[in-house]
Amino acid sequence: MRPYEMMVLLHPDVEDYNASVEEVAEMVRGLGGTISKIDRWGKRRLAYPVQKKTEGLYAIYSFTLDPVQVKELERLTRLKSQVMRHIVVLQEK
Repeated sequence: MRPYEMMVLLHPDVEDYNASVEEVAEMVRGLGGTISKIDRWGKRRLAYPVQKKTEGLYAIYSFTLDPVQVKELERLTRLKSQVMRHIVVLQEK
C-alpha cells in the first residue's frame, strides 16, 4: 500500500456536492484503499473554461492504495459523469 493524493474537479451544478465527494471516496474504499483525509474546497473559479464551465467544485483525497489498483481507480473516476477532471499523485513519505 502506498500513499496517494487525488484532486477531483466536479461539475459546478452537481445537486449534492457532499454525496458526490463521498461517492468518489467509496470507489477508493471499494478498491481496498483507506482514506485518511478528504479536503473539501467547494466552488472555485477556474483559470480557463473546462467543458464550457468557468467554475468547479474541488475535493482533495489523501489515501493509501495498492499500486496495481491506481489504473482502475482512474478508469472508474473517468466514468463518473459529474467529474470534469482528476489527477492522482504519489505522495512522498
